[in-house]
Amino acid sequence: MRALGPVPHRRAFALAWPAIVGNVTVPLVGLVDTAMLGHFSDATHIGAVALGSTVLSALMWLVGFLRTGTTSLVGRALGAGRHDAAVAHAQRSAILAVAIGAGALLVQWIAIPAVMAVLAPAGEVRDLAIQYAWIRVASVPAALLTLVISGWFVGAGDTRRPLAIVATVNIVNLGLDVAFVGGLGWGSAGAGAATAIAEWLGLALAVALWWRAADARTRDAVRRWRGRGLRRGWRRLASMNGDLFVRTAILYAVLTFVTAYGARLGPDILAANAILMQLMFLSSYGQDGYAHAAESMVAREIGRRDVPAFHRAVLASAVPAVAIGAVFSLLYLVASGPFIAVLTSIPSVTETADRYIGWVVWLPLASSLAYLFDGVFLGSGRTRSMATTMAASALLVFVPVLLAGFAWIADSRNDDLWRAFLLFNVARGVFLGIAYVRITRRGAWLHATHA
Repeated sequence: MRALGPVPHRRAFALAWPAIVGNVTVPLVGLVDTAMLGHFSDATHIGAVALGSTVLSALMWLVGFLRTGTTSLVGRALGAGRHDAAVAHAQRSAILAVAIGAGALLVQWIAIPAVMAVLAPAGEVRDLAIQYAWIRVASVPAALLTLVISGWFVGAGDTRRPLAIVATVNIVNLGLDVAFVGGLGWGSAGAGAATAIAEWLGLALAVALWWRAADARTRDAVRRWRGRGLRRGWRRLASMNGDLFVRTAILYAVLTFVTAYGARLGPDILAANAILMQLMFLSSYGQDGYAHAAESMVAREIGRRDVPAFHRAVLASAVPAVAIGAVFSLLYLVASGPFIAVLTSIPSVTETADRYIGWVVWLPLASSLAYLFDGVFLGSGRTRSMATTMAASALLVFVPVLLAGFAWIADSRNDDLWRAFLLFNVARGVFLGIAYVRITRRGAWLHATHA
């Protein structure tokens, strides 16, 4: 500690708290969706939203590199004093976002029913899930461009404007949820419409905030869409985004398997798992705040080529990240009953959620290092390490533990799912921690990929 110098706890907190507040509002929308349906509908609509959200969330997670990749590249470019390069990175990401959004609109009519056929058996749940996803996909282009703008802000060390964007989207979404689901009784379709409208309003706000914050030099650089700097760098962007895509695809495959297998175990387990997943997401987004702080600070220090400052930034984020995980675990341990009661009043779903809540209690603490190191490796451009450690966690931990549970442990199949998922998240943090130590011992942090 003394050799590293003063640890920037205040800077980390200044970056983390807006990210924490903004992130926590994201799963709150899902919680309100679930609560509205849990009180004004039935388990079928809860399951439909869970499955429909799985498809849309899959797309948003898989293209999450539009935010994280932009943050890393922009942050390191700004740290190195290369302002025009930072703008070019953001422009390339925006072009990619428009292309992906247009592609999603074109293939939705075939892709969504095909995916739903894999995730759930034929019936009302699948039909409602398809309807929900078709409504939600209309907002994909807006959501993707908002990711790019948020990535720019975080890379520039500004987490307050992303908070304003996310808060606005979610407040609008909450209000429309109450109106469409609770008031008009539109069920899962109303939940989808509320989110779609809110996403487009969010993009309008994001563009307005970005343009107002941009200085004259930034605006001039943005106008040079045909500049030489914009034509270059696509290979670097593709390589980095490819690593992030693989990493996220593996993570989402695990999450999707948990949801899809729960659907095979019956509507009550599907609905209960949807509620438990919402609790998991609530804690994960809260913990991700210090990962965002680490990502922003690490990117700047790598750009400045200041390794001691890089390690100080990691340390400043590590302690509070673990502490937040412990707080969420304690909160779920003592108040799981009220949380579940808020989300549903369906007796069979409540009973099922109570039966499996123990796994979710320990997830926040068990996952804290995984979230922290995600931010560190993203900011430093070490995305290849993120992809390989995620693959190792899935293939060496999740799959063997799941198969062992199915074969030898006298538990329910749903217990087997949650046990494997818990240990998978522990493995993510352990493997990334090992990679961090190895890179540090080699003195190789300034040799980051995609520099």
